[in-house]
Amino acid sequence: MTVIDQQSWAAAKRRIELPGGRQFAYVDGGQGPALLLLHGYSDTSRSFSLIAPSLSGYRLIIPDLAGHGGSMPGEGLSVADLADDVDRLVDRLAIHEFVLVGHSMGAMIAIEIAARRRQAVRALVLLSGSLKPDFGPRTDVARAIRGLKDPLGPDDAFFDRWHACSRPVDTAFLGHLRREAAVMPVTTWRKLLDALAVTDLRSRSVQVRAPVLCIAGAQDPLFDIGHRRVLAETFASVRSITLDGHGHNPHWESPADVAALILSFLGDEVSQPGSTSDLSATHGRR
Repeated sequence: MTVIDQQSWAAAKRRIELPGGRQFAYVDGGQGPALLLLHGYSDTSRSFSLIAPSLSGYRLIIPDLAGHGGSMPGEGLSVADLADDVDRLVDRLAIHEFVLVGHSMGAMIAIEIAARRRQAVRALVLLSGSLKPDFGPRTDVARAIRGLKDPLGPDDAFFDRWHACSRPVDTAFLGHLRREAAVMPVTTWRKLLDALAVTDLRSRSVQVRAPVLCIAGAQDPLFDIGHRRVLAETFASVRSITLDGHGHNPHWESPADVAALILSFLGDEVSQPGSTSDLSATHGRR
């Protein structure tokens, strides 16, 4: 994928029209096997802009999920609703096989899609994933989000905590993330929070047949070791990696290192003898 600077990322987005006339935005770049990357709560496709250059040799398809960035919200914002839009994009682009990479909320959506499309999803990569997030009304994150008021400005102190990282991250990148998240109406923030508070993917996860790679930071303040342990014990084929000194956003904190882990996993797991297809780029085999 051609390297795109932060200033021009939004201009690279394409759009399709979904039922009801909704616009759905996505970035589509690079040549090779398809990697579908799904961002987290309040982020946009930009979330993967730092890691994208290190995933060369693949076609990267990176949507703005409904209600985020350039994609209009639908009537519902549950994990299943958000997955429905991604399903429509996959069908519109006629992608028959692909690897799913999801971060946080995007990891939950990736699990839902992998359960639906067991023949199409060749591998599943979960960055800071969880099957049952704890976003109940008494949690700090829920209280902080319910305390937000329109208009939400990018300089709001909330974003200092929301985008906090355990390692230095490009400040221009973080600045764009803050501005994009601040555009989201507070009603959308709360609808997403309500949907995530009742999300439970344990029954869906056991339907996943693709090999799974779980990458998480040891200092993740949202999904701790308990979440990581459940993921490791749930999937039929799983590899778990915990990165010391990293928080909730390892693909921002160490993009090249996380990309290398993904490429190595694809080289080891996707192109096994007897597999029906080869979705590993040549440089990804290690």
